[in-house]
Amino acid sequence: MIKKSAAAFLLFTFVRLTAFSQSFIGYGYDNYSGVNGVILNPGTLADSKYKVNVNLFSISALAGNNAYEMDRSRLFGFKFSGLKEGDGFYKSSNTDYKYMYTNLDILGPSATINLTRKDALGLITRLRVIGNEYNLGDPLFRLTGIADPTFYNTNIENRSLQVKANAFAEAGVSYGRVLYKNEHSEMKLGITGKYIAGLAYGGVSSGPMQVNIDPANNIVNMQADVTAQYSANLDNAGNGTSISDLINKKAGRGWGMDLGFVYELKAAGDPATSKLRIGLSVTDIGSVKYTNSLNSQTYTVTADGHNTQEFAKQSQESYNDYFNRLKTGGLIVAKGVAPATNVALPTALHFNMDYEIYKRIYINGDILLNMLATTNPISPNYVTTFTVTPRLEKKWVSIYSPVSYNANGQLNWGAGVRIGPLFVGSGSVLSSMLKQRLQTADAHIGLTIPIFQHSSSKDKTPTLSDTVYRDKNLIDDRDGDGVVDSKDLCPDSAGPIPLFGCPDSDGDGVPNYKDKCPGVKGSINFQGCPAPDTDGDSVNDDDDKCPLVKGVKSNFGCPPIKPEYIRGVNHAADRIFFVRAKAIIEPVSYAELDRVVTILESDSTLRLRVEGYTDSEGTDERNQRLSDRRARSVVIYLTRHGISQIRMQFVGYGSKKPIADNDTPEGMAQNRRVEMILMNYPIDRRK
Repeated sequence: MIKKSAAAFLLFTFVRLTAFSQSFIGYGYDNYSGVNGVILNPGTLADSKYKVNVNLFSISALAGNNAYEMDRSRLFGFKFSGLKEGDGFYKSSNTDYKYMYTNLDILGPSATINLTRKDALGLITRLRVIGNEYNLGDPLFRLTGIADPTFYNTNIENRSLQVKANAFAEAGVSYGRVLYKNEHSEMKLGITGKYIAGLAYGGVSSGPMQVNIDPANNIVNMQADVTAQYSANLDNAGNGTSISDLINKKAGRGWGMDLGFVYELKAAGDPATSKLRIGLSVTDIGSVKYTNSLNSQTYTVTADGHNTQEFAKQSQESYNDYFNRLKTGGLIVAKGVAPATNVALPTALHFNMDYEIYKRIYINGDILLNMLATTNPISPNYVTTFTVTPRLEKKWVSIYSPVSYNANGQLNWGAGVRIGPLFVGSGSVLSSMLKQRLQTADAHIGLTIPIFQHSSSKDKTPTLSDTVYRDKNLIDDRDGDGVVDSKDLCPDSAGPIPLFGCPDSDGDGVPNYKDKCPGVKGSINFQGCPAPDTDGDSVNDDDDKCPLVKGVKSNFGCPPIKPEYIRGVNHAADRIFFVRAKAIIEPVSYAELDRVVTILESDSTLRLRVEGYTDSEGTDERNQRLSDRRARSVVIYLTRHGISQIRMQFVGYGSKKPIADNDTPEGMAQNRRVEMILMNYPIDRRK
């Protein structure tokens, strides 16, 4: 049985209100975290991966300390029966000032919806419990529980002690807006306003205190001023009052706000995917105003000559009865009362950076910076934490492994997984596997309904068929060309639909009213006139890739490339080999690639296009990725040997363009290839 000492008086509120623990670590910045991402940064709300995301239920909990350690086998086996000091949990051997922290976050029914391409709304409900303890000195701690006799009959001095906890529910409305977006980047802003229902709070703090206790637990000397504050609805707690009774008698209310900003750099060629995402947010701006118990006062402890057991709260004794007994017994003397208290929300600054290292493989860096003073005697705070999380992320599956380090010096390593609507994880499970005794534990789990974004007519580039109406029975079309008069640029002259109803007499795609040579079929690029041949090489400027330099028709109007260069590159391409099913170039191919380097160095006008191909074995998606990576490997090799990357281009075609039959091993071997096209004209990056 744990003995009671004078320190029990200072710890009771924390123990009663923070018996549970935990918090989301590593999951909230997944591109598919939905509602769980919005509570960290409302800037992620707009233009998300989801059309609608509904959180049915999510719970996240975290607790840590440097005072006690628990056997790993007891915690992981949920063997809490008979748990007591010396049997399952133990005092830590460190001599530091003790700290404890805990955070329980229950995300209730919540949802986000993207209203338009730029606007989104969210509705969020949460229940949270957060608590801290600071500055319990090791000598005083050693007298709690199973006392260390070394510290009896010793004048113990302890600096300002703090124990604080806050339990509250919130209902919030979030709005997200895309401020700017193009195919390369995007900026978004979000805000959440929330109503806070304070369920209960409690705080015990002291100034500098002196304690001396003898082996019989008699108090030889105690000098301390202690401030105890808690919400009025806790007065009857401890005498059989249920938790639901406490919640129904909530004693506080307030308002809060979250603000968030997100910048995204899009992946090349895929504006729907972020290559780099940077987020900045401030969460939990606000406070809760509580009505205090009449026992919320500053007390002078006058306990000399009394036994520490007198400070023990009796079974079925309410907190109101407990304080009355201490006051009438002369153990404490009240100095003043505060009728109400504003408890600040756990304001925090979040800076987050998410980078796609390779396809579907991301690395996330996050800083959670506590914005409340830890010396605040009643407002609990988050612990400043730095987290790095690598993850593999797909539409229906994510695997993540966070590594975190907090301001209390604790290093943890965890793991988690998202499979469709379910996610589960822990920020410390892997590091806990390496220890026999634990000081930190956390876990999170949630169930959602994900409804992904789908392309719609709003997201597509408008086509002519979207702008004209072909039913002449319903809409006026006086020239009968299938283009309604309101859209017809030539409503009295019939013309083709692609030219918005304007005639084109010579059929060159340039309407008569724009055609500078209306009687001659010409070029769209030259206002309907025949394309000229500026350099006089018999290749008109439409087809000439070097229109200002005289060349040959066989090379698209560009100067001829030396045949030995072409033969050398083709010869090298036939002798590039890769490790089976990988994009690793075999060393036997290095000499051939070095010859390509020599050729490109000999003529600065030369460019190179590298095309990758595979056989038909495996899925189309796998073959496409493999061919891309193999072609890219060739370009990387050449770049590392001095050839500028802007002179090269790579592309993969998978198994789409076989040059032999895939039904035979020989044919499949021929189809597993890399082709290199040597050119001396600008590379078309659209291909």
